[in-house]
Amino acid sequence: MTKDVLETVVNWIKDANKIVVLTGVELSAESGVPDFSDPKFNPHINDFRASRDVRAQYWKKIKEIYPSLANAQPNPAHEALVGLEMIGKLDCLFTQTTDGLHHRAGQSTVIELHSTMLWVTCTNCGKDYPIDRILGVLEKGKDVPECEECGGDILKPPISFPGQPPPHWEVREAWMMLHNCDLFLIIGASLDTQPVSSLPTLAKERGAKVVIISERESQADDYVDAVIYGKPSQVLPYLLKRVKEGIEVS
Repeated sequence: MTKDVLETVVNWIKDANKIVVLTGVELSAESGVPDFSDPKFNPHINDFRASRDVRAQYWKKIKEIYPSLANAQPNPAHEALVGLEMIGKLDCLFTQTTDGLHHRAGQSTVIELHSTMLWVTCTNCGKDYPIDRILGVLEKGKDVPECEECGGDILKPPISFPGQPPPHWEVREAWMMLHNCDLFLIIGASLDTQPVSSLPTLAKERGAKVVIISERESQADDYVDAVIYGKPSQVLPYLLKRVKEGIEVS
């Protein structure tokens, strides 16, 4: 990461009219939250539906890990993105995170590509429950939650387990937003799999500049317009500070 690249991106942000942002689990990790959408974390949907034991093991794991989500706070990266929205630069934010920290930080334009861990849905009748309520039931001795509406015991967060497609509406909305943006910021996100891996190419084809901010390298680094290697919680506050300085001077 060089100062020249940082200043170039600052100027792109200043000049942009519609910025679209994609965030990923690096932001969650900096707030101490695991990646709940990781296929390694979740059972195959067929196994989950077929076996009560598999469901019991899943909910045992969620109960153990949930305090990290309940106690998590937005970090400076989340707060900087709210600041970018407040100065009228950010048109839309879509995220691979499932922890709700963008909402908690005060972001108003959030599309959750992998849905959320904060709600649980009965796969039989569709009734939704706050996850706190489900975990409260588990604390009373049940190993698998049951639906109060229909009595079914196949309840899960709306995130996609292995064997399930990603949410369609959210991906469609992301594609539509990219058609109209002039700057696409990819922050701490994974670009390893479709449909997300094609989003930088889509944005560039539509004339937008594409910037990656991440601690790790990706296959997209060679064909985007700029890459800033670093922690999102350190890079984003600096960029916002420099952008706001420019606004104050003008």
